[in-house]
Amino acid sequence: MCVISDTSLKELVFPEEKCEDAKKWFKKRDWDLISGRILIHPFKLKNLGPFSYDLCVSYEAFSLTEKRKISIGEKKEVSIEPDDVFLVLTQEYIGLPPDFAGSVMPRFSFVRKGILQSMTKIDPTWFGKIAVAITNRSREPFQLTQGHPFCTLVIHRLDKPCSRVLNSRDTPALGKESIEYFLETKEETKTRHCLR
Repeated sequence: MCVISDTSLKELVFPEEKCEDAKKWFKKRDWDLISGRILIHPFKLKNLGPFSYDLCVSYEAFSLTEKRKISIGEKKEVSIEPDDVFLVLTQEYIGLPPDFAGSVMPRFSFVRKGILQSMTKIDPTWFGKIAVAITNRSREPFQLTQGHPFCTLVIHRLDKPCSRVLNSRDTPALGKESIEYFLETKEETKTRHCLR
């Protein structure tokens, strides 16, 4: 397994004009048309690091403390109060073919302010937006602004393509673009465990 550099990522990512088609190809699992390419939409060159890509805040979040959905689109900004935990949706839609996996990592500029982020793995064959958990452990409210980078994506090339392909039955958030699909109710969890 190796980490993908900025040079390789620029070559592998779908061009803007092919992104809507690529979403359909990922949904149909058409690996021939995907042809080993990676989907990051929208893709901004300024967010590209030497071996990473900075993901941005989308228009939705969910306060796990208050159990409520927050629309960031109305004010373009949301305040995370001390000790609150938010699930924040990425602006970018990600698609990975069977020979790539991803890791979403915290940004140090947030951590040094007392803002903790979950590390999230992105399985091969994933497509959709990503939800990242953020906890404010500081003593002050922390502002998140729509469209601003808030976590970092690192993409890894696997030694061989994976044999297991994700499906929406086992992964309900697959292909979704809204925060609701990342929230699992107790009944859904119970049902899923009973069926296994």
